Amino acid sequence: MNMTCSRPFGTILVTITLLLNFIALSQAQQKKNHTNKQAVVGDTLLRSFQSPPDSAKSRVYWFWIYNRVDKAGIKRDLEEFKAKGISGVNLICNGGYAGKEPLPGVKFLGEEWRELFRYAVKEANRLHIEIGFNLAGGWTMMGPSVTKDNAMKKVVFSKLEASGSVKFDRALPQPEVVEGYYHDIMVQAFPVPDSNKQINPKEIIDITDKLDANGYLKWNVPAGKWVILRTGYTLTGHPWSKWKAYPEGDTFKGGEGYEIDYLSRAALDDYFAHLGKTIIAEAGKAGGHLDYLWSDSWECGKLTWTQDFALQFSKFRGYDLKQYMPALAGYTVINTELSARFRDDFDRTIQDCIAENFYGHFEELCHKHGLKVGNEAGGPNDIPPQDVLKNFGHSDIVAGEFWVNGTRNAPGGYNKNRRERLNLKQTSTAAHVYGKRQAEAEAFTEQEKDGTHWSLGPGDLKPYANDAFCEGINRLMLHAATCQPPSDGKPGYEYCAGQHFTPNITWWEQSPAFFSYLSRCQYMLQQGKFVGDVCFYLGERPPLLAPPKYLISTLGPGYDCDYTNPEVLLTRMSVKNGRIVLPDGMSYTLLVLQNCVSPSAEIANEVGSYQSLSVSSIPSNAMSLPVIKKIRELINMGATVVGPPPVMSAELKNYPECDVQVRKIAAEIWGDLDGKTHTERRLGKGRIIWGKTPREILLADGVKPDFSFNGQAEKSDEFDYIHRKSGETDIYFVINRSNQQQTRDFTFRVSGKQPEIWDALTGNAVIAKAYHHDDATTTLSLQLDAFSSYFIVFRKPVAAIAQGAATRNFPKLEPLAEFDGSWTASFDPKWGGPAKTVFPELISWTKRREEGIKYYSGTATYTKTFDLYKYKKGERIFLDLGNVKDVAEIRLNGKKLGVLWCAPWRVEITDAIKQRYNVLQVNVINLWANRVVHDLSLPKEKRLTQTHDVFRFDMLNVNTPLLESGLLGPVKILSATD
Repeated sequence: MNMTCSRPFGTILVTITLLLNFIALSQAQQKKNHTNKQAVVGDTLLRSFQSPPDSAKSRVYWFWIYNRVDKAGIKRDLEEFKAKGISGVNLICNGGYAGKEPLPGVKFLGEEWRELFRYAVKEANRLHIEIGFNLAGGWTMMGPSVTKDNAMKKVVFSKLEASGSVKFDRALPQPEVVEGYYHDIMVQAFPVPDSNKQINPKEIIDITDKLDANGYLKWNVPAGKWVILRTGYTLTGHPWSKWKAYPEGDTFKGGEGYEIDYLSRAALDDYFAHLGKTIIAEAGKAGGHLDYLWSDSWECGKLTWTQDFALQFSKFRGYDLKQYMPALAGYTVINTELSARFRDDFDRTIQDCIAENFYGHFEELCHKHGLKVGNEAGGPNDIPPQDVLKNFGHSDIVAGEFWVNGTRNAPGGYNKNRRERLNLKQTSTAAHVYGKRQAEAEAFTEQEKDGTHWSLGPGDLKPYANDAFCEGINRLMLHAATCQPPSDGKPGYEYCAGQHFTPNITWWEQSPAFFSYLSRCQYMLQQGKFVGDVCFYLGERPPLLAPPKYLISTLGPGYDCDYTNPEVLLTRMSVKNGRIVLPDGMSYTLLVLQNCVSPSAEIANEVGSYQSLSVSSIPSNAMSLPVIKKIRELINMGATVVGPPPVMSAELKNYPECDVQVRKIAAEIWGDLDGKTHTERRLGKGRIIWGKTPREILLADGVKPDFSFNGQAEKSDEFDYIHRKSGETDIYFVINRSNQQQTRDFTFRVSGKQPEIWDALTGNAVIAKAYHHDDATTTLSLQLDAFSSYFIVFRKPVAAIAQGAATRNFPKLEPLAEFDGSWTASFDPKWGGPAKTVFPELISWTKRREEGIKYYSGTATYTKTFDLYKYKKGERIFLDLGNVKDVAEIRLNGKKLGVLWCAPWRVEITDAIKQRYNVLQVNVINLWANRVVHDLSLPKEKRLTQTHDVFRFDMLNVNTPLLESGLLGPVKILSATD
């Protein structure tokens, strides 16, 4: 179907009772209003889809770079955000700058800054714009208030060998010391082990009390050869564990400092007392409020110790870590299996401390002050072991991120690499299993040479948004908008990454078309609950990370899934009517004991390398006693659980009895199953299955794929989908992941309901007239343009055998005319273009010789006068622009017909067309990059743009390739017939 890509914001009201031919084709286009307004008013879902509430509109990262802001810029930004369809700002102060030198700004937390902050809060509250604050002068929590004692720390060791019987009286080797900071934890001695470094914990002697404050050890060494192991802690020394001011780092002068110790509640308390309470108090002085506090993405490296870590370990693991500490220094305590189990317990404690002492305590502090809490709690890179789902369980706003790097040279029009959206499925699955309605993502971040700033238009961004939505994301935090004084000019001085969603961009006045598309998608994807047939249990081996959405070989195409961690399994899962259910309404057919990030080595490696962690693709054969007891309980209650039995406990607590108990319960559950000849048995009301794939089980149980299409087996990633269910309404979101128009038959696992086709680009919704029901499914044909999407909505009952009366769901388009010959065009002389020129043929501006056109950025108006004798009254007529770089506004005979920003660049002109003397005007808006790149080659006094003299990391430079721009055509007139 050739649907519109957009149209004037909020102008289209249509209803499900529209005739088939209302679905037209392209973007912003459906000028005819075939609306039954009374029906729309009574249809809450449709009405809110067409005009989404603020809760479905995108937020935006609002950067105060170097705190270079004034009241005029604050007011302008907030009013423009509100007007264009952005409903919230997340204020981040830092120095992550795109240029070469720092810019002057007000002093962070100084009186002038506080006045500006209060003004921003007051303005946001006045405009009913949600406002949050990232609690840092960078991304995560860092700054000058953080002492070394409250900074990130790691375990370090030194060792030497000594022979007895002698009196040892000298300094021990000093373990690593970072920035002069070091404290001892313990000193241990044990007999020198054999070649495999295996030691007996009963022979370990604690001689910590023999060490003085200067590192001297006085100890009577027993007979034999001994290892003296000195264990201490120091700062991590990671480059991002201590922020520096730009250009060495990404904060401003006065914002420098350490990252806090994320294992320590005391460190967070101290930080919150310095910054959090200050920010909250200033908001109160403004007579307003913040909506949430934020902790952004973890990019500060790993940490392995805090002052009370030994006590934390005992609390979480139930035993003392001292006798096993040599295992961290490379020794084997008892045997390799138990040493590995201890190291897992050590990492689990890091996970638990991060989840509870940081994210959990941050949640407590925010809620105590009447604020929500938001976190990018899973990376994106170089993280310590984390149970990211558990982190998100302490978040009101759960957020991942996705990038658009590699777009320019990507085959097929955009970069499909999973790495660009690696933690989106993880974020959405956390929202599902912890009962959060929204799953957010930092959206469209970019940082690469020759393409970061003002280089991608809304049509370039669309396929990435569609992918994110199919991963389960249902609200975007646009990355990003830099606040700056209007006097800085255009395009202005920017943050070092992302896109730029500010009043300074060339297509800002047309941006509601793009934002409306996102809002409509987000509204629909916030309805009801996600539909997934399988929940994969990640197990207990750290780190606990969920993979991106990919084709799971054992599940196959057409089914979707979630992931669960031990906490959700133990505290939130139960069984109802044979389904695994959660308190908030989520449910699954199968619980699969995957016990790893992914059984695919490729996926596991990709997740691990991105996070700088070792992630195994080999399923664990260990399970803790509480977990296997809960598995038994779920099966007895009626659950179907899939997977092999564990052979030992996942923990070292109560060893070796814990292993005995795990094997005993495993034998009770799995009985005589061998995973080959005997693969299924009943237990209580449920089943345990071992040796069959989830797909085999679902098909055998009559659970068909939820979504399928012709050719799915050969090319499963040509299209993607996500399914949500709200009461009796089923909502499918279907996307074309290619840059080609495609027509396919799609089958949905719904029967007895009338399919409706809803277009988020226009707000149009129609009843499908060509479909058929078959054995609990509905099949209908969809015509999807490049990177286009539809919502397929099932909500009104029809007979199970009902069939659509028509043969197709989309009008047939026939060419009436193709424009040839010249066009006149006018550019804005203010930006170097000619007031009037002629295009003998439609080509990119970059192919023209005139400097004012070749390097032009902004709006140019194309004009064409034509006759159209062929069309007949009553015939529906469309204008097809072919291709546009990057946004177009159309007027025909003085009548505004809308904004186009993506394929198929088509608009209905039925109500505006005449047989003679038609005047067509097309405003075409390109991006800033071409003019900025050219200006970099000019003396400063000859430049038209005001921005950085040099771009960091060569993101834009004099050699950056120019972007195609303008009306590219071919331009045609089409007639539509049903």
